[in-house]
Amino acid sequence: MTGAEDAGRSRDACPVCGVHALHLLYFPDVGIGGVRPMDELVGMGDLKPDQPPGIGCTACGSEWESLEDFRAAQRAEGGKH
Repeated sequence: MTGAEDAGRSRDACPVCGVHALHLLYFPDVGIGGVRPMDELVGMGDLKPDQPPGIGCTACGSEWESLEDFRAAQRAEGGKH
């Protein structure tokens, strides 16, 4: 495949269905307003989880909370896909 043909194809296959259609579930929020320490001190800051994005498959809908969970699923499948 050329670069254009596999642009939407993920490097790894889904451990459940075997399709190369993995994507990030959500992205960390980066505020564009800059640092506002007073907002955080008085509780006006937004509560956002500070965690890495999860991984999901657009083909079958399977989801993993973290890269470690995804790799564990791959090992459990034994490289079947």
